[in-house]
Amino acid sequence: MPKLNPLGIAVASIAFYFVGFLWYGLIFSDAWMAAEGVTQEAADAESPAWMALGAVITVMQVVGLAIVLKWKGAIGAADAVKAAALLWALFALPFTLYGFAYTPGHDATLLMLDASHLLVGWIVAAVTLSLFRQK
Repeated sequence: MPKLNPLGIAVASIAFYFVGFLWYGLIFSDAWMAAEGVTQEAADAESPAWMALGAVITVMQVVGLAIVLKWKGAIGAADAVKAAALLWALFALPFTLYGFAYTPGHDATLLMLDASHLLVGWIVAAVTLSLFRQK
């Protein structure tokens, strides 16, 4: 496994997690809750353990992205953005489409919210990782 920068992983993970907070907690909160059929009361009563799981998932994605960027030899933010966008199109979007294809109702709003969150999150994480690139 390539040597990764732990500080870069931590900062990129926090940045990606913050994108999720903005996406689902502030900017698209109402649209997400409507698409999921979640009330504000149910969202407020949710266990913090699920948020912790979300943080672990975020770190896992950032580590994977860091490994691919290292293998690719991505230099600078532009290379990182291109790699993240390509990886998103080939992996994150198809995985997100599974939920759309196989869930009754096929909610396009939820698909757009989830897919765009991953695209923006992966790009933010990749740019952040590029700032901590080890030679």
